[in-house]
Amino acid sequence: MKYHSVLLALCLTIPAMANAQTQNYTVENIEDGDTITIIDLDGESQRIQLSGIDAPEDTDNAKLELDIKKKGLPKEALLEIGELATGFLKSEMAAGQKVTLQGDLSKRDKYGRIPAIVINEKGESLNLLMVREGYAILLTRYPLKESFKAALEEAQQHARSSKNGLWGSHPEVMAKWSNLKK
Repeated sequence: MKYHSVLLALCLTIPAMANAQTQNYTVENIEDGDTITIIDLDGESQRIQLSGIDAPEDTDNAKLELDIKKKGLPKEALLEIGELATGFLKSEMAAGQKVTLQGDLSKRDKYGRIPAIVINEKGESLNLLMVREGYAILLTRYPLKESFKAALEEAQQHARSSKNGLWGSHPEVMAKWSNLKK
């Protein structure tokens, strides 16, 4: 099973990198578990959303308020898992590191972010890593390539069944927040 996941991740990363822009960008900041800022080729800051995933919020904002209403969870519980998700992403990347972005970099989501697959210096998809390690869930709000969506689905199932990350430390909150039954 683990071999299959690694093989699938490699199959998704390497061919996609060959077809995508191979420009490296410098990480400026990690905003939360699914948003980073990078310095673009013109030296400007750009907000990047790790496409295909959703991580819990770590600050009081409109998205957190929406999650509280929709999920019926207390603010403190959501902020706690949000801080853990952000902390995990920060443990995997830091300001100054180089990343490669895959996707249509001319598009923006409703929050003004550029949705992209973010590849770290090791050639790993941080999007996939966040889901596989249990700190984010699959987000299907925007179109995804079927192969990438399938990899995220498999990673999410693995994270839940293995009790990785938040699925192990906060299983009830994650089940409610993700709208997935335990």
